[in-house]
Amino acid sequence: MQRLLILLISIIASTNTLLADEGIKRLPSFLVVSSEKDPSLRNGKAVFEFEILNGELKQYADQLSPVQGSCNGEAFNFAMPKNGIYTKEVLEGKYIFQFYTDGYYEIYSDSVSIKQGYRTKVQLRFDYADMEIISDKPVIYLYPTANLEVTTTVKPNGKFLFTYPTYENGWKGTAHPDGSITIADKNYPYLFWEGSHKMTAADMDLTKGYMVKGDSITAFLERNLTQMGLNDREMTDFITYWGPRMAGNGQQFVQFIFNDECNRFADLSISPAPAQIFRVYMIWAPVPDGVVMMPQPQEFKTVKRDQFYAIEWGGSEVKFELFYCKTND
Repeated sequence: MQRLLILLISIIASTNTLLADEGIKRLPSFLVVSSEKDPSLRNGKAVFEFEILNGELKQYADQLSPVQGSCNGEAFNFAMPKNGIYTKEVLEGKYIFQFYTDGYYEIYSDSVSIKQGYRTKVQLRFDYADMEIISDKPVIYLYPTANLEVTTTVKPNGKFLFTYPTYENGWKGTAHPDGSITIADKNYPYLFWEGSHKMTAADMDLTKGYMVKGDSITAFLERNLTQMGLNDREMTDFITYWGPRMAGNGQQFVQFIFNDECNRFADLSISPAPAQIFRVYMIWAPVPDGVVMMPQPQEFKTVKRDQFYAIEWGGSEVKFELFYCKTND
């Protein structure tokens, strides 16, 4: 897995450089590399030999769902081969193929001709797809020094899935020193929203974070949220939401992002402006048993509880497949 982490970092850097140069084109996802006579083929048969180039797919072949394929509209599936090579026997003719595997864009071919007794070799290169990620339960506490009329606006990097109270071009109400807010004569302990957005492997920095066992998650969160300066109420809200979802996993990768980094999920603005808006989002993923990751511990930001301040916390669970990266071989 250490090699995968190093590969991920180098690929992200090289990919960013390539994309900056508009003159460089992507390598083809379906490439016929050769078609040669194969004496071993009999009875009018021919063979397509598909080589999957994505190194990360071959490395984790035994943990992946079968590849879904289609040949002239007829579906077929096959387990991801360890050596990356899958062969399909056909008759002489013309064929159109499609291939799909979880987390990657589908591969489509043009019409490909093959002759009787020939072996045609094809390279398949899957491009990593965006994944729809949920921003789960971001909640906002407002802490003025005295009752204060406040307008809070959130612009998710995607779309809202739910808000409470109802979001109408922002939330307008009276914030109280205990962190609650009154809107339309009803009191709420915090402002709640949930949304969805796109995320790719390039958005993940696997070099920083923590590997946490399920039975240690409560102690882990208590220790680190205390270090960030969250109070008992905020920690209780956080842990009672995330703890049950994480405790049943054998192990998981956990990473926290802070303040301006959280803009990747949503922009947050409050008027009048607080002296500090402290934001913390947790990104985490269940990791299969046997996979070893050794990220470096993070440096935490800490909330400053003076003057008028606000706190927002939230998070996203991502699939382990998001850790895979596009190979550049």
